[in-house]
Amino acid sequence: MMKTMRNSALFACAALLLGFASANAHAAEDKLSVRLDWRLTGYQVPFYWAKAKGYYRDSNLDVEIKEGSGSGATINLVSSGQDDIGFADYLLMASSASKGMHVKAIYGVVQDGAWAIISHTDKPIKTPDDLIGRSIATTADHKALLDLFIKMRNLPADKITIRVVNGATRNTVFDQEQVDGMFSITIGSPMDLVVRAQQGKGKPLHFMPFAEFGLAPQGQGIIAGETALTTKRDATTRFMAATAKAFREASKPENIAEAVAIAVRDSGASEERTASVTLQWEDTLKHLHTSDTQGKPTGWMSEKDWSASLDILRKTDRLGSPMEAKALFTNEFIPETP
Repeated sequence: MMKTMRNSALFACAALLLGFASANAHAAEDKLSVRLDWRLTGYQVPFYWAKAKGYYRDSNLDVEIKEGSGSGATINLVSSGQDDIGFADYLLMASSASKGMHVKAIYGVVQDGAWAIISHTDKPIKTPDDLIGRSIATTADHKALLDLFIKMRNLPADKITIRVVNGATRNTVFDQEQVDGMFSITIGSPMDLVVRAQQGKGKPLHFMPFAEFGLAPQGQGIIAGETALTTKRDATTRFMAATAKAFREASKPENIAEAVAIAVRDSGASEERTASVTLQWEDTLKHLHTSDTQGKPTGWMSEKDWSASLDILRKTDRLGSPMEAKALFTNEFIPETP
């Protein structure tokens, strides 16, 4: 009996110690909040993969992924410290940083902008000259970039009709053929229209990428605020190592379907968006590098590319105080590819 009592006491003590160890391990997890730019979009897939596969947990991180309501809102939240990490449009981030916001790019994803004029294949806009005599829908935030392209290509601006609409109605205005084309990044809602066409619910589309005609600014990527870069620097380093791993794994052809399914499920998106998000993620993979970042790990950014983006901001009057490209980004959190 004494032996049984002694064994029971030892078992209880061991269980208690294990409980304390588990509680301490949980308490030691560093919390990070990640604010995305919009509702589920293909380039966000790796964040959900990393969380579902335990990459963040294994890095001793408690990561909360939050849906966004636009890059502007995300930049404000990260700059003010309400969120640690964000995913946002880099041109808007650079413009915001030039006006005093404390944000910096730490992992480039869409590195060539992916901007395009999208038209229907029965009336395609294939070259810049095809814009003459046509009408194009764009949002107010993006009009300056479209104006710059028209100027760069020496096109007669008075012979191109630009219709400024809000982001919620742009696709509808185009889909209903109230305009001849629309200006957008290819990774995003245009893929919803591609899927509709594939389902026989709309017309097939033609994409005219700006990158093919000399305009390829930085697109979207991960940003960090002052807290993440200083007091939470170690946690940010671990976060980026786990996220970089997710980008590698979720981009493997054999994993794409599962990765998208996880993102749709865990973001709360409708399963009907699976086909569109798949196209978005596949399109993202085409824009991970520029000619200046080839051979570098995914996410690595070049000063040359950032300088070109700054030049675009100057030409579109979207830059506040003068800035050096080096002040806008860092590659310090880019892990070496294993």
